[in-house]
Amino acid sequence: MTNITAATRKKPLLEALTWKFFDFEDYLFEKRHGLDLGGIIAANELMSSDRHPVAHASAYHAVWCRNLRELFAEAERTGAAFDNFIDLGSGKGKACFYAHMRKPFSKIVGVELSEKLNIIANHNLAKFRSGSASNIFFSSIDATEFDLPETSNLIFMFNPFDDVILRKFVSRNLEHFRKGTSMIAYANDVHRATLDELGFSTVFRNPRRKLSLHCYR
Repeated sequence: MTNITAATRKKPLLEALTWKFFDFEDYLFEKRHGLDLGGIIAANELMSSDRHPVAHASAYHAVWCRNLRELFAEAERTGAAFDNFIDLGSGKGKACFYAHMRKPFSKIVGVELSEKLNIIANHNLAKFRSGSASNIFFSSIDATEFDLPETSNLIFMFNPFDDVILRKFVSRNLEHFRKGTSMIAYANDVHRATLDELGFSTVFRNPRRKLSLHCYR
């Protein structure tokens, strides 16, 4: 009983230390590139509450570099070649800036409904300390009205919205997924079952970190 109790206590401590390490890596990434990425902002503070999508939106919180790194590595392991990186719910732009550092995508597009966050993302873009970033674009648009580029895309989501919006986005772009090789990289993948229902298969999943990679069957 003593050993079990000790092990139980040690696990949360190790997890807390791991999170601190991830946070420190993110702090260095933000400072190194002169970016404003921090904070947690509730959805109702990001846009007018009379706009229908607000009820389906998640709060703003930047994804860990650690989780992005794992998803990129798994996407590369599939052998697929992606022309573009699309971030749905791009917030202040972190995943887009990380993608620029990671791989020479033809185009990197941040799709964000909140004009407030898009303004911050574009300010970050103006300060980004990593050479030319002319392939990064931030757009204030509803994901349900966004058409994916015709070429192959790696689409990233950090749980930006609920299953209602996810269904609408996929339904709008279903023909694209059927014809092409685009994949969805999903962090905090709480609505992954919706992707299964819509015809996607899971290429990779880390259940502990709730990270997954999906392609259309």
